[in-house]
Amino acid sequence: MADYTQFLTRAVAALDLNTPEQRQALYDRARKTLVDKLRGSDPALRNTDLAAEGAALEASIRRVEAAAVRRVSPRPPDPVYETGDAPPEDYQDRPPLTDGRKPLRIAALAFGVLVMLLVGVAAYSLWPRGGTLAPRIAGQASEQPVANAPYIYLRQPVYYRTTYPVGTIIVDKIQNFLYVVRPNTSALRYGIGTGSECVSLAGFFKILRKEEWPGWKPPPQPSAGADNDRMKNPLGARALYLNTDNRIHGTNAALTIGRRTPDGCIRLVNDDVIYFYDRTPLESRVVVLN
Repeated sequence: MADYTQFLTRAVAALDLNTPEQRQALYDRARKTLVDKLRGSDPALRNTDLAAEGAALEASIRRVEAAAVRRVSPRPPDPVYETGDAPPEDYQDRPPLTDGRKPLRIAALAFGVLVMLLVGVAAYSLWPRGGTLAPRIAGQASEQPVANAPYIYLRQPVYYRTTYPVGTIIVDKIQNFLYVVRPNTSALRYGIGTGSECVSLAGFFKILRKEEWPGWKPPPQPSAGADNDRMKNPLGARALYLNTDNRIHGTNAALTIGRRTPDGCIRLVNDDVIYFYDRTPLESRVVVLN
């Protein structure tokens, strides 16, 4: 299959008048000459070969014609740009433009700053103070000094996913947390300490019995120091029994929260165990994770 592009290009360049009509007449003569030459070849070519040569000629004609059109087409004029040395006459007498929305943007910015300030003040007023586990027992004007503790062990609502139903109490001894499952994938979390009596405790239980100031008996004769004496009760202000030997109880030693201790079972600071005691009915389900 031959390439006829160079042949046609030279023929177009030799035309006296390079017009579309003259070029089309040249292309027609090339087609007729090619057909006559191919039909008279010896040996005779097959129809597929004739078609291929014709297609090659037509492709060459298209390329040559496109090049010829580009050469004779007029070049578009260069765009004219204004120098901008002098302002157009239409705008010489007009006042400068003003941004009418600027006061609105300033007002919106001021309003946003005010809202952020109010939110910050509200968050500061509601945030827990001091990070302490200070017991607040009714009727006590003053208590023993309580050491600072991390905020993580304070009683607080948290996001919590579980398959247990609402109201279930989950004791996680490894993480030192007690969870009370709430609706909407949440729980109320307490910090706990684990005593040696319950290191191996695990399984499903129920709250069988509740007791205030467990194991503490008031003196026969009331005295001014009786309230301080009961603050030293090793089982704290409240106890909720899982069985005969194991219980969730209080402690006035805040430093034991988040740690293993040599005595006791599941320990909450007294303030938390009172809150927990008042809101936990008998027969509540308890799950102890080991």
